Formats: sequence, structure tokens, C-alpha cells
Amino acid sequence: MKKSLLAALVLGSTLALTSCDKDKANEHIENAKASAVEAKEAVVEKAAEVKEATATKMAEAKEAAVEMKDAAAQKATEMKEAAVEKAAEAKEATATKMAEAKEVAVEMKDAAAQKATEMKEAAVEKAAEAKEATATKMAEAKEAAVEMKDAAAQKATEIKEAVVEKATEVKDAAAKKITEAKEAISDKVEGVKKSAE
Repeated sequence: MKKSLLAALVLGSTLALTSCDKDKANEHIENAKASAVEAKEAVVEKAAEVKEATATKMAEAKEAAVEMKDAAAQKATEMKEAAVEKAAEAKEATATKMAEAKEVAVEMKDAAAQKATEMKEAAVEKAAEAKEATATKMAEAKEAAVEMKDAAAQKATEIKEAVVEKATEVKDAAAKKITEAKEAISDKVEGVKKSAE
């Protein structure tokens, strides 16, 4: 930009020199020099402004980068702390669940052992009851057999006695009939004898 302005001024001065007289040429040269100085100062001023603005922007960008870096570091720290906290919570929850599962397993084991004991005791009790019932039934059956044997013996004795009694009655009745017959025959004989006389 500086070179372009200077070239334009020089070209303008050259054209002014060729078309005007010396005084005018000197005036144009002075004007051109003044314009060149002004242009140079403007260029320097603009360059300083640009440099200052660039430095400001660089400082702002650097500050923003530092802020972003700090924010990123802060965020990373927060994320790390959150991850550690979540891991600790998960570990604690897992430990709690494991403890609960272990407790449930122990309770189930105890309940199973209790149930097995109850079943064993119930089986022993039922076996004892069955044994006792069997012994009772056997005793009752034995007693019934003895009663039946005694009843049969009693019945046999009664039958024997009845047979003897009947036989005696028949014997007595027969003897009586024989005696009666003898007496009747004797009476007939006596009657016949008497008739014959």
C-alpha cells in the first residue's frame, strides 16, 4: 500500500513537471512531498493500529485459550471426580447387593436345613406312630385270636356237654322205655297165666 501511494505520487509529479512551468513544478513537488509524508504517516498510523489491534486480538485469543484450557481442565477434573464417585457408588451398590444375596443364600440354606430337620422329625414321628399303631393292631389281633380261641374252646365244651347231656337223656329215655316194656310184658304174661288157670 505504501509503495503504491509513493508510485502514484511520483507519477503525478512527473506529469505535473512536464505540463507546467518550473514554479508550478516546484509547487507540485512540494505538494507531492507533503502528500507523500501524509500518506507515509497515515500508513505508519494504520500499521500501528493494525499492530495494536492484532496484539489486542492475540492477547484476547491467548486469554480465551487459557480460559478454555482452564475450563477444559476443570471439566476434566469434574468428570474424573464424577467418574470416581460413580465407580465408588457402583462398587458400594455391588457390595451391598452381594451382601444381600449372601444373606438371602444363608437364609435359604437355614430354611432348607430347618425344613429338612422338620421333615426328618415328622418322618421319625410318623414311623413311631406307624410302629405304635402296628404294635397296637398286632396286640389287638393277638387278643382277638385268644378271645376267638377261648370262645371256640368254650363252644366246643358247651357242644360236648350238650352232646353228653343229650346222650344221657336218650340213654335214660331208652332205659325207661325198656323198663316200661319189660313191665308191660310181665303184666301181659301174668294176665295170660291168670287167664289160663
